[in-house]
Order: sequence, then structure tokens, then C-alpha cells
Amino acid sequence: MSFYNKVNRNYGFNLEKLRSQENLFHAIYFLDYESGSLLVSNRFSKNLSFLKDDLICSFLNAINLFINELKEGAREEIQEINFKDTRILYEREGRLVVIAITKKNDLHIERGVIREILEDFYYRFKNHINNFNGSIAPAISDYKKRLECMNLDSLFKFNTKI
Repeated sequence: MSFYNKVNRNYGFNLEKLRSQENLFHAIYFLDYESGSLLVSNRFSKNLSFLKDDLICSFLNAINLFINELKEGAREEIQEINFKDTRILYEREGRLVVIAITKKNDLHIERGVIREILEDFYYRFKNHINNFNGSIAPAISDYKKRLECMNLDSLFKFNTKI
């Protein structure tokens, strides 16, 4: 066996996907907190392709509203839901709620990435979000293209906030 064959062996791991966003997140959803309306979303994993985005967002928002009702107006907000291999994270800024479905790798990194994405989206569209009337501005819809092209690794790899 040559040295070349030993170096190129991957031993069953897909090394190209090791650091990709596909390993961090299944999907990210941006919602209006007051109405529960889906503003924009992106799926990074094909595992959720059978679900409809509006259905997922309505369900996840309903859970958040239910938690608020249980606390009888104490302004309690859900932070995360944990399953065996999946985690659902909630982050909020004003009327904007970002919900991420993750593959439960590293909570610290996942929260940091979600916070960075939330801040980017919120500061780009702050006026649209705070004055949301049910109509989604084309600029907000175009953010999906940014999400699709976004290298989530770059949001935490060299970030000193995390």
C-alpha cells in the first residue's frame, strides 16, 4: 500500500462536511413575535423537507405563547427545547424571534451563531420588523438568499464574542 492511499483514506467520515453548516443546523426561522408570522426561513438539512415552514413556525410559536400563559404574564420566554439528537433554540430581539433547529453539537457555538444572525437580520430590517403589518417587504424575502450562501462557520470561527 502506498503512502498516498493512507493519506487519502477517510475512515468512514465525510471530512468535507465536518465543518459545514449542514452539521450545525437543520433550519432557521425568523418570525414576528406579535403575530407569529413567518418572515423568512432557510433549511440547511434535507431531513425536514416533508414539513411545511408555516406549520413548523406556527407550532413553535404556539409553544412559546403557551409558556407565557403558564407563567401568568411573568414575561417568561422559552429558550430551548431538547431532544435526544436535536435542539430547538429561541432568540428574541424586540418583535423578532429567531428559531433554530440544530443537530445538538455545541450549545455555546449554536447560540453564538444564532445571536449573530439575529443581530444581522434585526439591524438590517429593524424598521420593517417594528412596523410589521402583515406584509413582508421584498428585502426581507431576499434575505433567504443571504442565508443560503452564508458560511455559518465564519460566524463563530474567529468571533471573539463567543
